[in-house]
Amino acid sequence: MTRIILCCCVFFSTITAFADWPLYRGDIKATGVSRATLPDKLEKLWEYRVEKGGFQASPIIAADTVFVGSTDEGLLAVSLKDGKLRWKFPLDLGVLAPASYYEPEPAAPDSKLVFFGDTDGTFHAVDAQTGKERWTFKTNATIDNAPNVVGDKVLFASEDGHLYCRDAATGKERWTFDMKDQIRCFPTVVDDNVFVAGCDSRFHVLDFVTGKERRQVELEAPTGSTPAVLGDRVFFGTEGNEFVAVDWKQGKIIWKFPAKQVFRGPAACQGELVVFGGFDKTVHALDAATGEERWNYRTKSRIEGGPVVVGDRVYITSADTNLYVFELSNGKLLETVPTSGKITASPAVADGRLVIGDEDGVLSCFGSKP
Repeated sequence: MTRIILCCCVFFSTITAFADWPLYRGDIKATGVSRATLPDKLEKLWEYRVEKGGFQASPIIAADTVFVGSTDEGLLAVSLKDGKLRWKFPLDLGVLAPASYYEPEPAAPDSKLVFFGDTDGTFHAVDAQTGKERWTFKTNATIDNAPNVVGDKVLFASEDGHLYCRDAATGKERWTFDMKDQIRCFPTVVDDNVFVAGCDSRFHVLDFVTGKERRQVELEAPTGSTPAVLGDRVFFGTEGNEFVAVDWKQGKIIWKFPAKQVFRGPAACQGELVVFGGFDKTVHALDAATGEERWNYRTKSRIEGGPVVVGDRVYITSADTNLYVFELSNGKLLETVPTSGKITASPAVADGRLVIGDEDGVLSCFGSKP
């Protein structure tokens, strides 16, 4: 039996098929919600191992291909069907950040691109089918966050303190926003607004067209957590041991959820709940309106990646090497799936399959065997 997933509308989305997870956290709002299906019980379908290094970057899925960065071998393109390597973009330095997929409308044979940044601060645009480089842009520090693709624009940030907006096809500059401190989150987009938070201890709302700042919210602590959007609110954790809800239209904090340790991973938002994990080793599900905790579950190690919601279930990994499956509404543990090594990345879900990489260098695909 499979579970039918409710669609959520995504403004400016370039990929809409259930067979894709083209961006880190699934869509431009970073909801962490998949519109695909998964079987009630997961089985391992294949694994791909790198020769050296491991996977800290979360995978993305598009055009029947898993694109994922390795800490020592650059960017890899692996067949979603059987786990065979299609191409590799080698780098002397590693890739810590997730990639993103771009397919213009109408799409020409060589117009589909994959974007990613590396630890040397170079942003790459490569042909999705061949791995051949199309254009590059050099920032002044490490890029350890994922790019967002909206229409014909790609947005990405660097630890040099800048958020860059460039033409997706050519790399030509559209605008640049200087936050004057490190940015380590995925820039979320809603309508004509861009949301970005960083080490300056502020949440920023920018104009999508011009890059001009519209408003900012004081957080009292830096953050590298990606803002996840549900309606008029965004949710993310801080280095001040708090998880916060911000009304992005009014520019004010609505509630704070305190903890003993930091929250760095992104949240997933579905219905009335926001779900996330933290360095406190615990999965939390809060009422999105009030911040009241609905349920929690303690794992054996800290949680650095974000959960994915698939229908009425939550899938989240822990550094204890397990993938946990919960009932979304009440937190009932439905399944614990062992993996090969420590996981700090988030899963990607598309076309009936869940893909995750671990720090031991194993990329695993789960689903239902024929």
